[in-house]
Amino acid sequence: MGQTIVVSPVTRIEGHARIALDLDDQGAVTKGHLQVLEIRGFEKLLLGMELSKMPLMTARLCGVCPAAHHLASVTAIEGGLGVAPPADAALLRELLYAGHILHSHALSNFVLSGPDLFLGIGAPPETRNVFHLLVADPDLAKKILRLRSLGQRTVEVVGGRGIHPVTVIPGGMSFRPAPKDLETIAGWGAEALALLAELGAVLQKGLAALADLRDRLAIPYPPLAFARDGRHTFLGGEIVVPAGSHGPERRFAPAAYAEHLVEHAVPGSYMKTVRLRGTPEASFFVGPLARLRVSASLSTPLADQKLQAFRERQGPQACALDNVEARWIEMLHCAERMARIPVELQGGPLAIPVEIRAGRYAGAIEAPRGLLVHDYTADAQGKLTAVNLIVATQNNYDAMDHAVTSVGGHFAGRGDDNLLLNGMEFALRCYDPCLACATHLAGRMPLEVEVRRGGRTLRTISRRTAP
Repeated sequence: MGQTIVVSPVTRIEGHARIALDLDDQGAVTKGHLQVLEIRGFEKLLLGMELSKMPLMTARLCGVCPAAHHLASVTAIEGGLGVAPPADAALLRELLYAGHILHSHALSNFVLSGPDLFLGIGAPPETRNVFHLLVADPDLAKKILRLRSLGQRTVEVVGGRGIHPVTVIPGGMSFRPAPKDLETIAGWGAEALALLAELGAVLQKGLAALADLRDRLAIPYPPLAFARDGRHTFLGGEIVVPAGSHGPERRFAPAAYAEHLVEHAVPGSYMKTVRLRGTPEASFFVGPLARLRVSASLSTPLADQKLQAFRERQGPQACALDNVEARWIEMLHCAERMARIPVELQGGPLAIPVEIRAGRYAGAIEAPRGLLVHDYTADAQGKLTAVNLIVATQNNYDAMDHAVTSVGGHFAGRGDDNLLLNGMEFALRCYDPCLACATHLAGRMPLEVEVRRGGRTLRTISRRTAP
């Protein structure tokens, strides 16, 4: 009769979850499953609210990627109205979002995954956190926190608030930063590039130390990401899935997502998985690595140079570990754009008038973690009668389950519970999952592994936070 190991909750990710591992009679891992234990329910909470308020309301769904929800909501409304923002507004949105990506990727690579990369996944849990990193290497930690701050301050200046931006409106932007503030942001872009050059070398050293996990972190699914004329984009473009064993290439408009994607409930979890429609349905993965595998160029010189070198080292098989370097390349791109966009602005109009009417409003953008869909239906009074949100982490559900199965099988049976727990957590952190929209506990968080056979719990491995 088989067994199951459960990790609960998983730490240093955005939100709370646990992992279950099923074992066969020989103790080998047969299946791993991420279980998200908190219900979101936002689609129900938003019913009856005014469509025009969605850009502000949905920005508060998540404290980690509020700018992504803010922009996805506006993009959906503009798609339903058939309008596009003026050129300067589009540039300011790009500038705001460059700051958001820089802040979010710095959090993922250096604060959440950093202790694994810089201290090792086998380090004792009481030292494997960003606070110990501050003690062990204060100069490195200060550079990490400064990099994240540069992104967050950019969001604050362009978006009006650092956490929940308010300046992106249907039809354009409500605010233009003062010239001196734009000049400051350009300087922050240059500073971020210098910091990324230093941190990149440290990151590569940490990745090299984890090279033995590359086979275990292989992704057997195709990437799905936005592209515009073959070029990398976070905002706008079409959704692309390259041809492969799952079938021919797919290209579709974001508003047509429901014709190509289908959501499924999974046992023991409040999070749904998303798959490509077809017979059979096909799993896929999203996020930084998916974006770099779908697009030929990022359109900025330094990021493109690093992308070329990255591809020369990569094989045909995608590996979740490469999400870390993909984030670093995207941060370079965002820093380059922060330095450049302030001089591209022309002083033109910021918005066009729009009028809400009854109808369907569906759109999507690339959140830091991958495809983010907002889909609303509004009545004649502009009140929502239907809402569907697909957040990026849902799209990676099958890939994350595959990763914890593979890495759990690698470490199970070694007699080292700490390595087993953190090995599976690190596998998830490669995807930077955002589960419960931003409730965090600083430092060491509780963790539990439950071992089951045939659905019966045999033992529980647990670490709890001190009260």
